[in-house]
Amino acid sequence: MLLVIINFYIINREKINENKYMDRNLPNDIEILNINNKNRSSSEKRKKTKKKSTKKSLNKSDNDKGNSSKNNLNPNKKKHKNTSKSTNSQSLETIKPFLKKIQELIIEQEADVLEAVMGCQQPNNYNIYGKLPNDEKYNIFKIREFSSCGMRCCCPISCRKLMMKIKISFEEDNNDYDEQFNNCALFIEKKFKCPCCNCVRPEMCVFISESNSLLGKVEEGFSCCDPIFNVYDKEGILLYNIETNCCQCGFMCRNNSCGKTDECIFFIYDKNDKSNPVGTISKKGAISQLSIADNYSVIFPKNANFEQKILLAIAGVMIDYQYFEKNQNTVR
Repeated sequence: MLLVIINFYIINREKINENKYMDRNLPNDIEILNINNKNRSSSEKRKKTKKKSTKKSLNKSDNDKGNSSKNNLNPNKKKHKNTSKSTNSQSLETIKPFLKKIQELIIEQEADVLEAVMGCQQPNNYNIYGKLPNDEKYNIFKIREFSSCGMRCCCPISCRKLMMKIKISFEEDNNDYDEQFNNCALFIEKKFKCPCCNCVRPEMCVFISESNSLLGKVEEGFSCCDPIFNVYDKEGILLYNIETNCCQCGFMCRNNSCGKTDECIFFIYDKNDKSNPVGTISKKGAISQLSIADNYSVIFPKNANFEQKILLAIAGVMIDYQYFEKNQNTVR
């Protein structure tokens, strides 16, 4: 009987010890699991944050690459230091097919009422028309002068510094009249020069706005009697000579009532042949003595190309400035 009691006690004690051992170890195992879970969750969060940061950096780099490629593809976003060159300038390709077909241009000066009433020199504006063989004419160019009041009123015409902008009239523009010339196709620069015999001569340089490159120039040559103009290409090679007879009534009496209504003809000569004229620039006689605007007709040489026709048209404008503008302080 005693042995049975002892065995029962021993068995119960072992079970109690096992339960105590299990009670001790269970929280430790749970804590380990919780710690492991916490470590796993923190590591997963770190991985997620790393992935997000790498994605953001990749997206930023892709956006930067895309923006840089777009900026390279868009020429309008390029920065230009030269203000005279416009990013949206007109292209001469739109007018080239039409100008190749025509053989005559009409240059009409716009009348300025303020200049007629007050006698103060105002900026000149011109309209250039292309004349077809059937006598139809189309306005292809508009020219506007930009100069200071001091230059116009106090400086002789042959010395006057000015800038002119040429706009293609074929293209419609809904902007204001002043803003239309910001996107011009051509522009002209005439620097301040005081003529001294054959040393310093007045000239008009013609530039293409789209490329800001020189198209050519028109220079007034030195002459004692008959006026002479020389037309050069962009490389400085002489193309044409323009001359007239100073004894014409339209030239000699151009500032008087008798010569204002008469025509004055300037002849265009090829550089290699000065015996036979190949074209003409004619100042048309005014309809009345009260007319304040001058009109010109330019008949081109048969073999003149697109650039040469533009330069000859500018020669007609320079002839008007040098000889037919009212300014008594004229230096030749």
